[in-house]
Amino acid sequence: MPVSYIHYKGKRILFADFSNQVGDQGISTLDDEAKAMEDWTEKGLILNNFHNAKASPAFMAHAKKLGKEVFVRTVYKSAAIGLTGLQMILLQAYNSFTKDKIIPFATEEEAKEWLIKD
Repeated sequence: MPVSYIHYKGKRILFADFSNQVGDQGISTLDDEAKAMEDWTEKGLILNNFHNAKASPAFMAHAKKLGKEVFVRTVYKSAAIGLTGLQMILLQAYNSFTKDKIIPFATEEEAKEWLIKD
């Protein structure tokens, strides 16, 4: 299942696994991520894994739409791992458009440590 909760040092983190998803495949994962947030009563923590993922224009458009409608109002902190080259440029564009602040990290451990710090 691409979207699940993980627990790290007493904190609950929503983990969205986009790894190896190409083109439009990640759209359903975006929808699952947004659906998981529907019942949140307070802002939460998100970790996105983009190892070997390749986004399509449709994926980016959907991410921007959900970013403005759902993610910005429900996410306290969001991290991403597995981003390289063009993916980093797409993340910057996404963050600028949505006013979201997904922070990229080299490792999952670094990302989780940052997420749990206040």
